[in-house]
Amino acid sequence: MTLRQSPGFVPRTLGKSCACVIYSMSFLAWGMACGTGSAWAAGASFGARAAGAQGSVPVLSVTHETIAKTKKEDVCWQTIVSERERARQQYENQSWLVKYWKPILGGVLGGLVGYKFTRNYGENHKKWTYPTVAGGIAVGAIAGPGMVAGAYGLGSLAYSYWPGKLPLVAAVSLIGGILGDGLFNLLFPDSPPQSLLEPTQPGQFLPDQQFYIETTCLPRVRVQYTESPFRVTYEYGGERRSALVRHYPGDRIALDASGRPVNEFHPQP
Repeated sequence: MTLRQSPGFVPRTLGKSCACVIYSMSFLAWGMACGTGSAWAAGASFGARAAGAQGSVPVLSVTHETIAKTKKEDVCWQTIVSERERARQQYENQSWLVKYWKPILGGVLGGLVGYKFTRNYGENHKKWTYPTVAGGIAVGAIAGPGMVAGAYGLGSLAYSYWPGKLPLVAAVSLIGGILGDGLFNLLFPDSPPQSLLEPTQPGQFLPDQQFYIETTCLPRVRVQYTESPFRVTYEYGGERRSALVRHYPGDRIALDASGRPVNEFHPQP
């Protein structure tokens, strides 16, 4: 059996194949052109965004702020005070122990003297110990330590010489109390003097008054409002930031490479 090949078979088949190849290559070339165009557009868009981030960004909000600086200082002024006013101020500034140390010491000495006198009476007079000690404390607080010490010292000395002459011993004790009080006040004078602490009456004549100039200081906190910058809020790299600038930024603000405003304001501490 003999097979025959049609003369027009090969050209028709080859024609169809060439047409398909040409059509496929044309479609591939068109796809490559579209992909190249899209990639070029994406690169251009990214470049624009990068240029915008390194150049300027839109301002989201602007607020006007005032920077306050606090400074601690002393405010001083001078006043004229009299000697009596100055003495009264010194007395009021003293502690309780400094004000009343003389009556306290006098009461202690008076109580000791009263206890010694009671003990000399014997066992039958112990019931008078507490009343005598209490009376000695009261008398010593009123009379003062100098009078108690002087009266007891000279009284004991006189009793040792004249034990049977009680009036003489009492007179010597009284003299000793007066001398002891004067000597104690000479050695430990009142500060300030009691004469300056006495209240005065309206219209009373006060001779030889002395006046002093005193400086009084009080602490004060001073507040100064120095700068009034603008606080700008913007977005950089998906993060919302804020910064201070000296002048009004407008709609956009220029940034440096780190994403901070170029003309950022840093207040002094």
